[in-house]
Amino acid sequence: MKSRPSKNAWWIVGVLTAMAVLASAKLGFNLSVLKSLGTEMGPSLSKYSRPAWQDLPRLLKLLAETVAMGVVGSVIALVLGLPAVAFASRNISPNRFLNTATRQVLNFFRSMPDALIALLLVQGLGMGPMTGAIALGLHMSGFVGKTLSEKVERVNPGVIEGLHSCGAGWFQVFRFGALPSIEREIIADSLYIVDRNIRTAATLGLVGAGGIGVELLSDLRTFHEQEAATVIVMIIVLVVAVDTASTHLRKRLA
Repeated sequence: MKSRPSKNAWWIVGVLTAMAVLASAKLGFNLSVLKSLGTEMGPSLSKYSRPAWQDLPRLLKLLAETVAMGVVGSVIALVLGLPAVAFASRNISPNRFLNTATRQVLNFFRSMPDALIALLLVQGLGMGPMTGAIALGLHMSGFVGKTLSEKVERVNPGVIEGLHSCGAGWFQVFRFGALPSIEREIIADSLYIVDRNIRTAATLGLVGAGGIGVELLSDLRTFHEQEAATVIVMIIVLVVAVDTASTHLRKRLA
């Protein structure tokens, strides 16, 4: 027997639809916009239909730089985020003040977009792939600390209590009780972080943070549509390849 949608679900759909209509009116969206998209976007997009591959070796180096940004950013996120888990987890944190302060710091980095962090870092560190890697690492350290601390809080209380009864300190409880209990989740989250950071690194160059995104921004600004099309195709291939590899590895570990 198929379940029917509840009244609450219909209310939510209705409210969201009304909000969408009001937002569209506020933005000036109407059917003429759709008509202009059909007549004007076609000729514009046709300029990107013929990628230019003569500069492929240099672009491949920039693509490798983008991958390196994502990997290094993931390492930074884990190095910063994993130790924070010991303080952010309520069931093992040494005191309430450290727990609250750590959680707020993690929330701050998690709420700051990568691009905004990169823009701030570019002003102090200059343009380059390392700036992008640090921006990725800072943002995702908030994700690491937040998600893993919540998983630590779901660890069997008997494990934590058993270590405390043996005289273990808070760090020993974290090292020998919490981390082994969420080892599989750490591996799965690490794969997701690498996957996500490589995809994001491909666009961070648009704010001057290095990688192939810088090339894309330059081509778009100078109206080199064919060269920009080449970069876009390479980014799409990279994203698909990384996503496929990450999904395969996660299935193997499941």
